[in-house]
Amino acid sequence: MFPFRTYGKEPYRIVVIHGGPGAPGGMAYVAGKLSDKFGVIEPFQTSDTIRGQVEELHSILKDNCVRPPVKLVGHSWGAWLAFIFAAEFPDFVDRLILISAGAFEEKYNAGLMKIRLGRLKRNEADEAQNLMRLIA
Repeated sequence: MFPFRTYGKEPYRIVVIHGGPGAPGGMAYVAGKLSDKFGVIEPFQTSDTIRGQVEELHSILKDNCVRPPVKLVGHSWGAWLAFIFAAEFPDFVDRLILISAGAFEEKYNAGLMKIRLGRLKRNEADEAQNLMRLIA
């Protein structure tokens, strides 16, 4: 059994997916607001692989959503996970709502690394660039 929270009453037809890593509970506010009218599930990602997170999400939806399809609301990495999940399990997804997903196509990411490095302190940016060189 994978960890998740529920809000509102069954049936659970909305699933809110947090960003990450390290952001479990990051969609609690959204889930709480939606739960005034809808049953909501907020799964917590525990796997350290994309495949594992897709399988966790599938298991949670299969076991707890009486009648898929559901609406997936994903934030940041959660938006990407929702998008990947919907591509693999389209019968489980009625709607996708993607919040701060980032671009899905390379052409829209021009200059992204410069922006990311610009948000770091100088020593952090140097360390990040060294690590990227090592990975390459």
